[in-house]
Amino acid sequence: MVNLETYAKINEEIKFTEEETVELLKLSDKEILVLILSELKKISENTQKSN
Repeated sequence: MVNLETYAKINEEIKFTEEETVELLKLSDKEILVLILSELKKISENTQKSN
């Protein structure tokens, strides 16, 4: 079952400044995927620790 509170918390934490957004737009597809996978790994580890 999906914990919607976890997704709401993650959504609140994902906020970028204008400067960060410009830097993110400069990244290649591969770099973006690496960032996403890295964040998903952190989220999974944090979720497992809290259970």
